[in-house]
Amino acid sequence: MSPLAVGLTLALAASVALNVGYLLQHEGSVGAPSVNPLRPVFTVRSLLASRIWVAGILVASLGWAMHVGALARAPLSLVQAFVAGGLALAVPIARRLFRQVLEPVEVLGIATMTVALVGLAAGVRSSGAGGDFNSLRLALFLGGLSVGAGALVALPSGARRAPALGCAGGLLYAAADVAIKAITGLSSKHGLGHALLTPWLLAAVLATTGAFFCFQRGLQSGRALPVIALMTACTNAFSILAGFVVFGDTLGSTTGLAVLHLASFGAILVAATLLAPSTSGSSRPS
Repeated sequence: MSPLAVGLTLALAASVALNVGYLLQHEGSVGAPSVNPLRPVFTVRSLLASRIWVAGILVASLGWAMHVGALARAPLSLVQAFVAGGLALAVPIARRLFRQVLEPVEVLGIATMTVALVGLAAGVRSSGAGGDFNSLRLALFLGGLSVGAGALVALPSGARRAPALGCAGGLLYAAADVAIKAITGLSSKHGLGHALLTPWLLAAVLATTGAFFCFQRGLQSGRALPVIALMTACTNAFSILAGFVVFGDTLGSTTGLAVLHLASFGAILVAATLLAPSTSGSSRPS
């Protein structure tokens, strides 16, 4: 088996493991006290008391490890496409193993999201070590993601609350990914000690913490698959957007790819509008 085939197999397995892990976290959290960032220790202890939720964390961690292994063996764009495409496999898994009942608009939204993410990943290459970037531009980008996440969190309870939290979690996970990319780039150029003394480490820690609470509360209070799809889409889309805006990637190496990427961003917005209104109500299947 060639390294490429191994890498793509790992990427697909990683996507399945990640999504199964998220679904397990959903199942394990619905009976726990409400996730509350103002009571972080109590919240984490409550979640850890659920064996199903802990199993979800372990399965998702395995998925992350396989994702890292895939990146070591296959091109970034192909790995991203296979990981995104694996989102579609989460639908039958959720139906058969977790008895999740999806409305037709939700299935359409997730299918649109999957195709858009695959299109967005097409032709994308790593922007290098990440050491070459404008600090002000990076700070503004991270600030914009944080403000956007804050606005979503501030939405009142209702039909759009759970999907909004999923999107907020995705924005903050993207902010963490971008900050980590900057840290790794600086480390390769100036050493790890210098990189860890920059403000990007604190940004990554705060963004990851905020993303965890947003995503877990979204999973706890809404339909699992739409929340997972929205979180995944926001994380991937804004991480890729940062490559264009912060790290100097070009929007497609050809005119065709540029059009595909722009269309994919538009499709993600369309899918989000399809998923958002339908995520209200009980998190248990009817």
